[in-house]
Amino acid sequence: MRPLVAIVLLLLWMPSAAAEDKPLRGVALVIGEGAYQTLPALANPSNDAHAVGELLYRLGFDVTPVNDADNRRLTRAFERFIEDVEGADVALVYYSGHGIEAGGVNYLVPVDADASTPESAGASLVPLNGLLERLRDVVPVTIMLLDACRSSPFPEGQAIMVPGTAEAVPVAAAGLGELRGPNPVAKTANPASLGMVIGFAAEPGRPALDGEPGQNSPYAAALLKHFAAGATSFADIMTMVTEEVYLKTRAQQLPWTNSSLRRVLYFGENAEQAGGDDALIRDGRRALLMTIANAPEATRRYVETVAGSEGVPLDALYGMLKVLGIDTADPGQIEAQLKAGADRLKTLMASRTGAVQSDPELARLAGLAERAETEGAIDVALKFRAEASARAGTLEAEVDANEANLKADRLEIGETYAEHARIAALNFDTATAIEMWRKAIGQVEDRDDVLAAGYRNNLAVALMEAGSHETGTATLEDSVAALQLALKTFDRGSAPLDWARTQSNLGNVLQILGDRESDRSRYEAAAEAHLAALEELTRDRGPLDWATAENNLGNAYARIGENEEGTENLERAIEAFQAALEERTRERVPLDWAATNDNLGSALSSLGGRTSNPDLFQKGIAAFRASLEVRNRQTAPLDWAQTQRNLGLALKTLGVGMDDLDLIREGADAYRAALQVFSAEKTPEDWARTNAIFGFALMEIARREPDRAVLEEARAAFDAAYKVYEQADPETADYLAGRIDEIDAALANTP
Repeated sequence: MRPLVAIVLLLLWMPSAAAEDKPLRGVALVIGEGAYQTLPALANPSNDAHAVGELLYRLGFDVTPVNDADNRRLTRAFERFIEDVEGADVALVYYSGHGIEAGGVNYLVPVDADASTPESAGASLVPLNGLLERLRDVVPVTIMLLDACRSSPFPEGQAIMVPGTAEAVPVAAAGLGELRGPNPVAKTANPASLGMVIGFAAEPGRPALDGEPGQNSPYAAALLKHFAAGATSFADIMTMVTEEVYLKTRAQQLPWTNSSLRRVLYFGENAEQAGGDDALIRDGRRALLMTIANAPEATRRYVETVAGSEGVPLDALYGMLKVLGIDTADPGQIEAQLKAGADRLKTLMASRTGAVQSDPELARLAGLAERAETEGAIDVALKFRAEASARAGTLEAEVDANEANLKADRLEIGETYAEHARIAALNFDTATAIEMWRKAIGQVEDRDDVLAAGYRNNLAVALMEAGSHETGTATLEDSVAALQLALKTFDRGSAPLDWARTQSNLGNVLQILGDRESDRSRYEAAAEAHLAALEELTRDRGPLDWATAENNLGNAYARIGENEEGTENLERAIEAFQAALEERTRERVPLDWAATNDNLGSALSSLGGRTSNPDLFQKGIAAFRASLEVRNRQTAPLDWAQTQRNLGLALKTLGVGMDDLDLIREGADAYRAALQVFSAEKTPEDWARTNAIFGFALMEIARREPDRAVLEEARAAFDAAYKVYEQADPETADYLAGRIDEIDAALANTP
């Protein structure tokens, strides 16, 4: 005798103490249609149906399997199922195969479907809507899960004529269609009905993927992974299934559910293991999925953009947002770290050595951590990495006590610390990353010089990250020292790329020091380091690495050029940015392409101002506008605002030089746009700087065309900037106070 399915229905409007809580009888019809005779065959429906059927059986459903059925068999299976569900509490139908929509009606497509004429096509299909209505009339809860490709398998322009009708209707190209209205089907006279759930593998108008041959479709795989989630409502299960498919298909497919249930439904409360490491990873994954489900649409778009541009998993990027506790409603917080996090994630993936740990506990913990990282459960991965480091600390003490310790033991301990450092850096925990890199270096520096140099390079990057957020220079100087020591160890002949990337990192930290100290010599040293890197990071060897090095070199030259009277270094900067854009194309790396265009626009504008050449300003303005084609306010608000400000400065400066009021006004409009994103609370420095230059643009407008409203807007802009600079930069605040007095005098004489 089959066990009763562990299903619980809770009344939504009643307190939990008064809720019904009893086992209910569930029956399931599981259909797989793949071996089509005249239509495109599908590889996986048989696998999907078999796996889903076994899952439902384990949950206690009475399962009827149907595979590769023709119209007669499929129709008969539904008739018998409708007879069998009488007296049951829950009826579940899972269908994997082709499906279409025609004339507002959805049809399932049996394997013998015949598209040769409208009449034969109509006669060979199985209408879905009537089946749903009949089920709803005889069973309290109906669940229909349609893992059907939402694109028509029929030839383009195909029409069908349903038996008993006189007119052929066209088949929709998008496959199964959305069921209209607030409820999936019409109301039923069945007083015991508690509603219905219709789940589609993809949202209306989008295709559902079949998956790799011999495996499961993304939708079926997600059902198998989450359907038995204990003590989880069915609504949350379907949410987790939706986000699982979204992640696994890299945002190509998003399932869609229509529910009219009037009670909360639970499946299989005790169907899964409740404790242990595997459950910890599983539950971490599910917590991530529910977090993603609540993320604002703008956040999802930005994460998808970065994941696609950088070639990293969506899972890990969302996992970083979750473990960092970033407010996903504030795009500015996401921008500040997500791009850098994607770069670190790529480094982490590339650094996997695949080494086999000789200590079983280290091997176990490392394997669990990697599984958690793959699932996007970064907080769980950190836990396992910390446990691995603790185990490594125990092994370290044991090795110290053993004079005959082997080199491999020390290297293994060092790599364990290194893995902890990498995952800490991935989540911007620079303090832990620095500590773990130092521990890793301590284990390998006397045993493997090249490995120690690599760890020092990574330590330097963590120190640069920490130092960039400090006011002093001590941490940045430590980063320089670590990089210089690594460069002494790396043999350029045997490890040219490692040597070159270390040179590039050295150039980056020297440039930060130059900004911190306003020291031209730092910029010159940074340029020398980037030039050295380019000797090995050639375009032939690695086009994108070469382009990044050229972009970095351009930034160093631009800093030098901005602090000298001549034009040579600004011209060098422009040449480097233009070279970078030969490989940093919009199609290949859109975010990097936009960043380099922004850099190029600034260098062209600076050179235009230095040489009083309006053509250079126009080219700079064109570069800024190109950057804004990718940097949009929805997905990258802070980058967009920065480029708007740069564009405004170029337009205003050119307008003043040419005495062109329209250009000055256009520049002022760009500043206004930037101030829609910059705020005194979240970005005070950018807010103050933009308000100040906005005020100057408005003053230029008022000088040419006196207007009280423009003067008052200029005064408000200067006043906003003054309030920030009053504490941060008193000298600038005094200068702005003078401009406010100047405007007050002008207002006194303006009607």
